[in-house]
Amino acid sequence: METVDLRLENAKIPYRGSLVSGGVAIADGKLVAIRKGPLLPNADVKIDLRGMLLLPGVIDAHVHFRDPGLTWKEDFASGSMAAAAGGVTTVCDMPNCIPRTNSLKRFTEKVEIAGKKSYVDFALHAALPKTKEEGIKLMKTGAASFGEVFTYSEGDAAIRNFLDLGLTISVHAEDPRVLERFKSNGNGIEEFIRSRPREAEISEISRLLPLAENAHIHICHVTTSESVDLIRRGKKQKNKVTCEVTPHHLLLSLTHLRRLGPYAHVLPPLRSPADGSDLLRALRDGTIDIVSSDHAPHTAEEKEKGQANLFEAPPGVVGVETSLPLMLTLVRKGKLSLFRLIEAMCTSPAKIFGLRNESGVPKGTLEIGGDADLVVVDQKKKWKLKGKELHGKTKFTPFEGREVIGMPTMTFVRGKKVFEEGEIVGKRGYGKFIPRSS
Repeated sequence: METVDLRLENAKIPYRGSLVSGGVAIADGKLVAIRKGPLLPNADVKIDLRGMLLLPGVIDAHVHFRDPGLTWKEDFASGSMAAAAGGVTTVCDMPNCIPRTNSLKRFTEKVEIAGKKSYVDFALHAALPKTKEEGIKLMKTGAASFGEVFTYSEGDAAIRNFLDLGLTISVHAEDPRVLERFKSNGNGIEEFIRSRPREAEISEISRLLPLAENAHIHICHVTTSESVDLIRRGKKQKNKVTCEVTPHHLLLSLTHLRRLGPYAHVLPPLRSPADGSDLLRALRDGTIDIVSSDHAPHTAEEKEKGQANLFEAPPGVVGVETSLPLMLTLVRKGKLSLFRLIEAMCTSPAKIFGLRNESGVPKGTLEIGGDADLVVVDQKKKWKLKGKELHGKTKFTPFEGREVIGMPTMTFVRGKKVFEEGEIVGKRGYGKFIPRSS
């Protein structure tokens, strides 16, 4: 083989079902050799990884980069820097920006905006359009899914108009009828907790599962034990349903909401520790398909409005930069296998949302001919998460001070280094739009 562009050697790599010593060779942004042991082609640049983990780059299938229209919270430049620092090489951005990404015109404008700013590759979800004809246009342009559809505000009737188009529909599942029954007149944390009961999610998932008999429904950020039981049953009945969980729903609980107030305010809300344990069990057994961050940044001033009245604080926390370290910590503690992490954070997101390179090789894999999207991890590094060190615009996290094990030290997107040792080293606008291809 001729000399290649880059050789990453002396790494621990997932290879044919085992973690082995070896490396990869990269040419023209593609993986051209994946080898156990030292036998790799010669390269112009060689990097000795000194036994660190070399994993496929993470695909975060649920982020809100707030661009256009809400860019004081985040934009594609700052959000993608945070992604790169967290070992995320492809993001799928949600459409609830201003204006909503619900037409071909707005979709193509957003592709252009992101293409000028992003440091990592990106896909885009599309909001439900006004007509099926517009929906077909969005499909042909490569929308990753229709969604995130907020059933508590948009209702689920609109979903039915687009089921026969064949595109995945991503749903935030909370039943508005249940929420109406639990509507609160108070403004404190306990009143908020009562106003967003678990029954709302459970009821809505029960309503959605019959729709998944003939159309693919992806349920965003499941939070309850009953939810995963319903989804597990639906999968056994061969329904076309997939789902995701966030690290904050896995690892945080109502205790954190009561302590942190608006800074731990998310929708659906945090639940009990028992729910978190059941979610982790469902992630291990594959009932939960993927881990996504639901990265949803806000300013401190906006969050502070919730100190007196939690209902006035915007929901959402950041997570695109912290998801991988948090999940790697579960691996180090023996609560999740490394290969299940790779499946849930890399392989399955690409499969669910049809993310492939121009040669048809899926993103999120170590495969010859695939894009060299890679993250190097110091698997022994213990460190504490600190909001002030995050690379996005938001400098606070509900995981403030939490010790994690496993630090991303280098991130490569299509063979180009975009992050190294705490610093963004990539080029603004290097990120490429990845249209859905299946």
